[in-house]
Amino acid sequence: MTSPSTAATSLVEGASTWDAGVLGLSSPPPLLQSWGFGEVQAQEGWSPERVVLPGGGRAQVLLRGSGPLRWAYVPRGPVPATAAAVEELVNWARDRGFSRLRVEPETTHAFGETLAALGFRPAAAVQPRHTQIVQLGSDDEMLARFKPKHRYNIRLAERRGVTVEEGDDAAEMRRQSVGTAQRQGIALLSEAQFRRRLELLERCSVYVARHEGEPVAAIMVARFGSRAYYLYGGATGHKRQLMPTYAVQWAAMRDAASRGCRDYDLWGVPPTPDDPNHPWHGLWQVKSGFNGEQVEYCGAWDLVLSPWASRVGSLASQAKRMARRLRP
Repeated sequence: MTSPSTAATSLVEGASTWDAGVLGLSSPPPLLQSWGFGEVQAQEGWSPERVVLPGGGRAQVLLRGSGPLRWAYVPRGPVPATAAAVEELVNWARDRGFSRLRVEPETTHAFGETLAALGFRPAAAVQPRHTQIVQLGSDDEMLARFKPKHRYNIRLAERRGVTVEEGDDAAEMRRQSVGTAQRQGIALLSEAQFRRRLELLERCSVYVARHEGEPVAAIMVARFGSRAYYLYGGATGHKRQLMPTYAVQWAAMRDAASRGCRDYDLWGVPPTPDDPNHPWHGLWQVKSGFNGEQVEYCGAWDLVLSPWASRVGSLASQAKRMARRLRP
């Protein structure tokens, strides 16, 4: 048992205080460790708990289950992603009697060796393990870094009269997402889930591309610290020859740059670039042309704290998934 003087503590503090603490520990700070993301998850089946670790690190922990089956998940955390912070988080989880601890730090693939040495084992990734980070700057600087075809498509959309508006239209975000989700095999959020993110993430917007007043594409972008995140996108496929998906990304990148962001996370690409068999191949073709830096995170890792309880919880989760598949 950790002594009281060195124990991790769960805080009751406001959003600005928590976010300021995370901002001070990592640049850029992980969006999924922001207060707003925890509030979103609080309405989607998780119980968030914000923990300050003895060494000064922080971890927004999402809890599920009850009693001895309760387990903890730390998306893109702890912050900072260090061996010491993870060890302190493990001590906290043991003291709380959780059956299992899952971490998914926002750090390099090599950190997996550190987690393995601490007893963690690889788990199925919850968040995208591979992504591309686009460096932002002036319009000329960004365009110069894009592939020629992307520059051409952006200018084509402008010439053909495609316009982009920033707002909070959750209904349009949902409508545009339906076709893309079906084509790419991506889970689709409800309109209420899109609206929840717009309301609870501190800086989150929907960008809608229009042609002659008709919506033809939409994306959702959030900002936290010095990074903007492309979270969701969609297009009905109508008027695709006008390149609205390029116009809407370009508008969001320009806005992010003008508001002080240094880079733009495209939030998920296939692990093997340009794999025609990967379900995200179509998304890769669009994202790769922005010539961002390819990043591989260490992924999700599990530490079993109570083997019996963890096994029972796993069986219960499998039963729930099977029940959902059996429903008409």
